Amino acid sequence: MSFSMTDIVQTKRHRTRDQLLVAAQELLLAEGAAVLGVRRVATQAGLVHSSFYNYYADTGALLDGLASLLVAGHLKAVGQVRDGIEAPAELFAVTTRQTLRIFQASPRYTRLMFDSGIPVDRLSRGLGAHMRQDLRAGVRDDSFRVHDLDVAVTIASGAILALALAHLRRSKRAADIDGLTLELLRMLGVPAERAEALATAKVTFSEAPAIPMTWKALGLVAPD
Repeated sequence: MSFSMTDIVQTKRHRTRDQLLVAAQELLLAEGAAVLGVRRVATQAGLVHSSFYNYYADTGALLDGLASLLVAGHLKAVGQVRDGIEAPAELFAVTTRQTLRIFQASPRYTRLMFDSGIPVDRLSRGLGAHMRQDLRAGVRDDSFRVHDLDVAVTIASGAILALALAHLRRSKRAADIDGLTLELLRMLGVPAERAEALATAKVTFSEAPAIPMTWKALGLVAPD
């Protein structure tokens, strides 16, 4: 197999971008957002600081890139557990349970999402993509009773994020993943017996993505 010069340059570019993202994650977890300067990140990544600007305009753009990576890791894990499921209510249930199990299993992932300066609406939008699709399909097939789709998505995603944050803050509510799933299904009009079955069904959940996370480890290419 032969590689063109473009392939080689792109491969190096992707590898260096991953180095910067790993460095950012290491600094954020060890010292917090206050230390996330261009020079510190570049040094942590083993690069001269001027090379940082070949990949990101500033640390704000770096955080945005990190948000994209973390959401991609979440969506990949969720996509694996959704594979082969068609019923909207079941899709909603497994997505909710998988999402919360990622936060429960990986405090480092949770810290990066909530305590690193990444706008929380980045994860909310990631959640909302599947959720809106599932709720709309559920309304069509009469699985859900929803008067206002936007309000339903806001309430459900807000509840999921609140419990995810409880995992980080070690609240007593943090253990009740299936209980929250049950309550959300009931809110959406799913009959009690069906909601209970969906919220407690035996599922082989995906493992939480490893931290520090890279595009290479996910088997994905970073968006330019």
